[in-house]
Amino acid sequence: MFTYNNKLLFISLLSFASCGSALAYESQDDNVVTNERESAAYAQQGIHAGAFTVLPKLDFTNEYNSNIYYRDNSLPITDSYVAHFKPGLVANSNWSRHSLNLNFDTDLAQYASQPDQNNYNDLRTRLDGRLDVTRNGYFDGGFAYNSIHESRGSPDQIAGKGPTFYDTKIIDAFYTQKFNRMSVKAGMNTIRYDYDNVSTALNTTLLMNTRDRWEYMPSVRLGYEIQSEYEAFVKFSYIQADYDTWTYANGVPTPGTAYNRNSTGYNALGGLAFDLTDLITGDMSIGYLQRTYTDVQLPEISGVNGFVNIKWRPTALTTVVGRVSRDINETTQNGVSGVLATGASLGVEHELMRNVILSAGGNYRNLDYQGFVPGTITADNTNRIDNIYGGTVGAKYLLNRNFSTNLAYTYANRDTNYLYNNYQVNQVMLNFRGQF
Repeated sequence: MFTYNNKLLFISLLSFASCGSALAYESQDDNVVTNERESAAYAQQGIHAGAFTVLPKLDFTNEYNSNIYYRDNSLPITDSYVAHFKPGLVANSNWSRHSLNLNFDTDLAQYASQPDQNNYNDLRTRLDGRLDVTRNGYFDGGFAYNSIHESRGSPDQIAGKGPTFYDTKIIDAFYTQKFNRMSVKAGMNTIRYDYDNVSTALNTTLLMNTRDRWEYMPSVRLGYEIQSEYEAFVKFSYIQADYDTWTYANGVPTPGTAYNRNSTGYNALGGLAFDLTDLITGDMSIGYLQRTYTDVQLPEISGVNGFVNIKWRPTALTTVVGRVSRDINETTQNGVSGVLATGASLGVEHELMRNVILSAGGNYRNLDYQGFVPGTITADNTNRIDNIYGGTVGAKYLLNRNFSTNLAYTYANRDTNYLYNNYQVNQVMLNFRGQF
């Protein structure tokens, strides 16, 4: 009998035959994979169309996921084979002055297990460019539209029968001016979030649209070039979140669980950017951030923060990338102001042969849910703290300029002090890519 699973297997084999061997492993955001070790002999050439170079691609990813709902081990766990189809392209201008770039990516996912509750079609687009005004001054900005889904491990939609789908519209515009050793960059980043409501297994509705909001982040950065390899800088950002309406905890329309999550705050940073003969490049900073909420039930959040971004090339064949960051994230948890998120990741790529690239990465995140209101009725009447860690290893084989394949394994684990909210996820990804 030709079952749904057999159909998926047939589609996979058909895609393999038509695609040759083309893969690009798309790692999770927490895992650092630089994807820069490809030699010129295997680099994508693209299609030259007038003043633009168009780089089309088609990825086909075979995934095995051991825990598609990111459930605690004490609960029923469902695994699945997942087929990902990922057409996309990049278009870059070839102008001597100014620039214009387009990025288009998709992820069309088909699940073998319970597809009506898990299938999704993600879309990410971005148009950005630079307008050169003077020799030392230019505007840069962009617009992005994304139609994507939230991870099933998110605490903000744990009761949803299917994924939480949402759209983002991102607009950013900045102007940079250099004055000898001094530089100034000022502008604003604006993000619009629009969420779809989600049904539960009991056919009730989670009002995820109460998370709809605007976020405004004007900022100014002042830099001073100490010498050609070092730049000291200070940066100040103002942050404002404006929700369309009061937000229900986890989207459940229960009396007493709605909050006015409008907030304002700032982030002040000072740091150093460096470029040591292309051997070590990066920047690092330390500062202070603060967020105040309109709802008097939600306490203020503040603390020391900063970031570190390092790229190190210990040999001509090896690249190491490290990141550390700290920020305040939004949440819908009952009686919680926000999440103080601290993350660190490390990734390594090594060119074993010109067409064989090995990669490995690890990551850790601490999510400290701040401002818990004593006496709030929750499953666990305490501040929530999540420790999330994992890693990935992979090998990429470049057949030629047009075809490549990649095999990768990813592990993710969450340890939390809330009952039935731990999880472990194992993923095996066999990817194929065709590009021109």
